[in-house]
Amino acid sequence: MRSRQEEQTRPGRRLRRTVAVAAVSLVTVLTALATPGSANSPRGAATAPQGSDGATTRPACPRDTGEALCLLSVVTDDDGTSVGPNTVGGGLTAAELQDAYNLRSDWLGGGQTIAVVVPYDNTSAAFDLAAYREGSGLSECGAERGCFRKVNQRGGETLPPANPNWQAHGAVGLQMASAACPNCDLLLVEADDETPQSMAAAVDQAVDQGADAVTVMWAYYEFEGQSAYAKSFDHPGVAITAQAGQGFNTDGRQLMPSAYNSVVAVGATELFADPGSARGWAERAWSSTGSGCSLYEKKASWQRKDACGDRRTVADVAAVGAYSTPVRIYSSNLGGWSNVVGTPVSSSFVAGVYGLAGTDTTTPAAQRPYKNAQYLFDITAGANGACGGDKLCTATRGYDGPSGMGTPNGTGAF
Repeated sequence: MRSRQEEQTRPGRRLRRTVAVAAVSLVTVLTALATPGSANSPRGAATAPQGSDGATTRPACPRDTGEALCLLSVVTDDDGTSVGPNTVGGGLTAAELQDAYNLRSDWLGGGQTIAVVVPYDNTSAAFDLAAYREGSGLSECGAERGCFRKVNQRGGETLPPANPNWQAHGAVGLQMASAACPNCDLLLVEADDETPQSMAAAVDQAVDQGADAVTVMWAYYEFEGQSAYAKSFDHPGVAITAQAGQGFNTDGRQLMPSAYNSVVAVGATELFADPGSARGWAERAWSSTGSGCSLYEKKASWQRKDACGDRRTVADVAAVGAYSTPVRIYSSNLGGWSNVVGTPVSSSFVAGVYGLAGTDTTTPAAQRPYKNAQYLFDITAGANGACGGDKLCTATRGYDGPSGMGTPNGTGAF
């Protein structure tokens, strides 16, 4: 079993994108113009520049999704054309994400399975995954290794029909999980549709298929009666991650399934290269990430009651997902290489971190970041709303709503 010291120590290499290094002077200028903030990590990384979240985006879902929430967005030119990663400001790569979050992705994670749950069939999932892994320098995930497969919500091979609204979500989930844990096996569980009933059935099936970590790629606003599905999102020994949402305390509700206290609610951050810091990166809470108090769900014992009283507080942890610092993915549905943002990005990446950790413990997955906070980067800059500086919408030392307990610093907290 890996020691905590091993998890905290990172090999000396420093991977950096050419674009990011070339932009250091611009980051320095923006930082000088920004309001000063305190260091946001144990390694003293500088605060990222403020006011830098003005990227042009469009929803990844081209059609109305009804009550189901589509929170994945694509970075575009002013005319709405998707911006690929080879342009200036290209998305963060798998190598950069591994470096930023201190992940030993090259040799951990073997034997673990990460399940990505989506509605409908993603017809190009295998092709897109292969393109991403090849373009990212990750090992092939083909027939010989047998590390990728997909099933329907009953575990069978008869797949549901395709739906253009959700094609990119499967690509993002699989590829962000791969970015964190290239050695993990990947399972795509395709629900019949986007209803809560099908979501719950697909999560149960993912666990039945042997998943060690599960990420759910869509959501609903909380609703009366959601407790009927709670059991499907509470499987001892399995980490289930879900997007925290977009915005502070929207309509006084959080999202289902991240409102369940058995689920790891994942917020989003801005992540910038900062070669002058010990970490090499700077991070701040994203101005559009989700946080707040659940309308229906009770707080778990490991969450303090000074925020939201006895109600569940969102989020638990966070990772990159902001408009200004997108990630690079490959989606045939989006036209190939694209830059994407949103809490679906961060939640699927964190599922990959859980897979990479491979922790064998009776401690619930949602509790582990609270119990092992010393292995997280504490985010202390940024806010996602106006709440008078309260921790529910303002990043601060220790726990706060936008970033939870912090972002991954190795796998010791997972």
